[in-house]
Amino acid sequence: MSEQDPRKVLENSTVIADRQEVDAAVEQIATEINAHYGDRSIILLVVMTGAIMPAAWIAARLEMPLQMDFIHATRYSGQTEGGEIEFRVPPRLNLQNQDVLIVDDIYDIGLTLQMIEHYCEARGARSVNSAVLIRKIHNRETTGELPAFIGMEVEDKYVFGCGMDVYEHWRHLDEIRALES
Repeated sequence: MSEQDPRKVLENSTVIADRQEVDAAVEQIATEINAHYGDRSIILLVVMTGAIMPAAWIAARLEMPLQMDFIHATRYSGQTEGGEIEFRVPPRLNLQNQDVLIVDDIYDIGLTLQMIEHYCEARGARSVNSAVLIRKIHNRETTGELPAFIGMEVEDKYVFGCGMDVYEHWRHLDEIRALES
């Protein structure tokens, strides 16, 4: 499937959240994060590669002092279905006694976030929360641990744009699209 023509894939998709809806979700997340942390310094831990865009948009609206770092963990590896988690790059900052906010693009069943949260806790983080741009609504089993900050909920389809890819393409879109079957 990774040899799909990116233009055909785009043609076979529909917009489920336009730029204005994405902006409103980002603003909502940032407002909630600002209220939660106040002036406390945080480490904003960006989950690569999908959270690059939403994390930048959110960070630009945050008012507290923060350090930014990233962790590269994936369950997708260019595919449309998740597999085993793979930690490619750990964070470089010391998480000991820090308030860590993990930013990811999507919450589906929560395994990736749960593994990263446990990783941060094991490294002595004072607190660990997570923020996601979107949460998929479905009846599949989840970890039961929802992110503290959720921008919007979407139907259970393969979605891309705003950092999320389809066959490693279209992360740069400023809208969220659903791949049609």
